[in-house]
Amino acid sequence: MRVGDLVRFRQCTFHGEPKEYTEWRVGLLVEYHSWTKIAKINYNGDIVHIRANDTQLHKRAKRKI
Repeated sequence: MRVGDLVRFRQCTFHGEPKEYTEWRVGLLVEYHSWTKIAKINYNGDIVHIRANDTQLHKRAKRKI
């Protein structure tokens, strides 16, 4: 995942057992560092912090060659 990609993500709404999640949402990836495993995503004008295992690549941004 790179900055500018569209990503799917879900947020945990209940941290007990079993965990409950929201539906998958699509947002714009603002920042991602592989060593922290945290993605910052712009969703409806808000920046949300999501764990990397709750995100998926939806569509890659065009890259300059």
